[in-house]
Amino acid sequence: MWKYIIIGSITLFLGATYLFSKNHGAMVAPDGEIAAVQSQFEQAVSKNKNIALDKTIKAYAEYRSEIMKEQQAANEAKKAEVEGKIETAKSEFASADAEYQSITGSLEAIKNEKSEAFAKVAPVVDLDADSATEEEVGDAVKELMDKVVELERSNAEADARIAALGAESERLTALIAAARKLAQDRQARLSPPELKCNVLTADRQWDYVILDAGINKGIVIGSRLAVMRNGKKICELNVTLVESTRASCDVVYSTMITGERVEVGDSVVSVRNK
Repeated sequence: MWKYIIIGSITLFLGATYLFSKNHGAMVAPDGEIAAVQSQFEQAVSKNKNIALDKTIKAYAEYRSEIMKEQQAANEAKKAEVEGKIETAKSEFASADAEYQSITGSLEAIKNEKSEAFAKVAPVVDLDADSATEEEVGDAVKELMDKVVELERSNAEADARIAALGAESERLTALIAAARKLAQDRQARLSPPELKCNVLTADRQWDYVILDAGINKGIVIGSRLAVMRNGKKICELNVTLVESTRASCDVVYSTMITGERVEVGDSVVSVRNK
């Protein structure tokens, strides 16, 4: 058995040596199979690289095209916006220029009006329009205006004094009329028709009463007054004495209603109302 094993091992060894020698020669030979395979492999790798590069280049070109389109669209929008702003600026500039021209024209008109006014005002303030300066005319006009203001103030004060004198005159006229009326009433022995007062004291023993009004309400000595109660005349009084805020009266019994008598608190008015 060992004999066959040894023979088999030698056979295998010799076969392996033969194959190794053959393959080694093919590997080291310039035109061997490995060189051919290696060349094919390199070609495949190169082709794959070219394919990947082509895909990369194509993808980059598509991406770049999209970026360029977006950039172009953005540039177009920006251009349109800028052009719109330029048009707006042109319009505003034209408007501003027109306004400037208008203002310039107005200034020229004002200058002309100023010159005309200067020529008219200078003689008014006793200055020569050809030789006087604007400052001299301005000072003269200011002085004249100050005089006008002073005159207006004086006139206002005079008007106020006249108004005060008029009011005082009216007051004195009213007082004189009232005094005349009072004198006439006293001469006629009449108290004012609007007189209203009350009985302050009623003395039944001496038949006289005292009223809570006197000269202050125009009561006249010798005048007749009426005593009223609940809208009805009770009797008449004859004024015998008048003081500043009091008046003494005698009861005229011939006018007394039967069964009545004067009471404290009764109202008293002028008989001119009755």
